[in-house]
Parts: sequence; structure tokens; C-alpha cells
Amino acid sequence: MKLSVLMAVFNGAAIIDGSLDSLQQQRFDEFELLVVDDGSTDGSAERIEAKGDPRFRVLRQSHSGLTPALNRGLGGLKGKYVARLDCGDRCHPERFLRQVAFLDRHPDRLLTGCRIRRLDRQGVELGVSELVTDPREIRRGLLRINLFQHSSIMARCEALKAVGGYRPFFRYSQDLDLYLRLSELGPLGNLDEVLSDWVIDPGSISFRQRKNQAAYAEIARHCARRRSLGRPDPVDTGEVEAPSFPELDQDQRMRCYHFEVARAALMGGKGGRARKELSSCLRCGGSPLQVAVLYAFSLLPRRMQQGLRSLRVRKLVREEG
Repeated sequence: MKLSVLMAVFNGAAIIDGSLDSLQQQRFDEFELLVVDDGSTDGSAERIEAKGDPRFRVLRQSHSGLTPALNRGLGGLKGKYVARLDCGDRCHPERFLRQVAFLDRHPDRLLTGCRIRRLDRQGVELGVSELVTDPREIRRGLLRINLFQHSSIMARCEALKAVGGYRPFFRYSQDLDLYLRLSELGPLGNLDEVLSDWVIDPGSISFRQRKNQAAYAEIARHCARRRSLGRPDPVDTGEVEAPSFPELDQDQRMRCYHFEVARAALMGGKGGRARKELSSCLRCGGSPLQVAVLYAFSLLPRRMQQGLRSLRVRKLVREEG
């Protein structure tokens, strides 16, 4: 088996069809899909089985969270490569074909991502993410910014197993911790093509657990810096405690959602949409200063916006960590 696709789902029946349909439209068809149903109560597993696709497998378990679900899935994969896909996100038809070819051509690269098209929760296209392709810049940049969208990566299965998969400590930002550890084992890459859609959803973990994600991300980077100095990993030695922030409430999630949509709209040169979302963010209690800065940015010529965004990313990845 050339490729395994790994998905974990918890009560995703309302949004999973688009993800499954995008898999069935892949030009590369030598793959299996393994879905770990993490205790869903909404019929998620049944919707997968209803597709009648022999390449789709479901593992059911009691609810344990994303990290344990992904690790259980990793243990049951058959492919040389493993691609991630989150419930609700979508692959472009060329994604697997292009990423498999990239890893075949670059046997030293342990993982590749791609450019991401961002959509709002209605499926309206907003903009496309920035990209860093140089392995040295990726390794440095991960200490400041996550350069991969979890749902768009493809990695060598043996490399994931070599680093022990996802670390159980990381309930959130488990992907960033994984990328940092993989980057210490070998070079990572990025494919300069738009091959994946990220649907910005205020009900997703990224919004509900925003504070926890940020806290765990900082721990992941702290651990990486310690390892780079030849010192013991603080998670392995038990020196750090797991963060525990409350889940964001509905108003907080919507405030973050409108701000994130505004940022994505600016990536696509949609200044009017960005300003509309910023106004909604402000009405939801968003920071007036943050809103004002991004609003002013939206009024700049599009070419200047693109230049400033690229300059910021270049600065983040070229500085030493």
C-alpha cells in the first residue's frame, strides 16, 4: 500500500461528507482511509460506511481526545506514506498525486505540506496561505510560527513511528510538537501548490480550545529549544504541567472567527470582506487596537499588503531561534 489517510472524528456527521467526497475524487487512488471514530454519538461512523467505499475503514473507540485517537490510527496504517485530513476539510483532486510524487522525488524529506485555500463556514473562498519551502527556514520558523496546516500534510510512516508518533502530553498543538521533533530527524518540505482547503469553523477545536492550543504550542517550542541545547526535554522529565484553560464561549469563538476570516480575506485581496468581518469582530467585543491595525492594513494597496506579509514570514523564518 502506497498511501494511508488518517482521520479522527468526534461527532462530525454534519460536515464529514465534503471530506469523504474529496477523497473519492482523488486522481491518485492507491490509498486507504482509516477513520478513528472517537466515541461519536451522532452517526459519524455510519455516514462513512454508507459511502460503500472498500478503501474506507472505521475504528471505533470510547471518547479519548484527538491525540490518543491519532496514535491508535497510526498503529493500524498499512501505507508507506500517511496523509492527514481533518473532518470538514477537503483535498483538491491533485493533492495525493502531487504529494506522493514529491516524497518519491525527495527521499530525504520526511514530510511535506502545501499551500492552503481558506474557506469560511459557508464554503466561500477567502484567500491562500503563505508558504515556506526551504528545509532550514522551516526548521527555524517552526520555533515562531506553525508552517503546516495539520490537515494538509503527508509524511513518511516510518519517520512518524521513529519519533514515537504524537506525544500523549500534548492534548492540543500535538501537530506542532510532531513537526519540531521530525525536523530534528531530517528535513521537511512544502509543495508550492494549492492542494487543500481549510474550512474556518468557529465550532472547531482551533476556536473552542484557542487558549490551550497557544499554551501547548509554547511548551512544544520550549521543549525544542531545550533539546537543541542538548538538555533533557521538559515534558519527558515532568518539569512542565499540562495547561488547562476553559473552553471559549460562543461570543469569544465568534470574535476569533470574524478576525480569522478577515485575515484570510486579506490573503485573497478581499479588503471589503475583511472590513466587514472586522466590524463584526468589534461588535463581538474584539480588541479595538487589533481591529484598527488590521483595518488600516486592509486599506493599503494589495501589492503592498502582499509584500508586507511576505516580509513578515521571511523575518520569522530567517532569524535564529
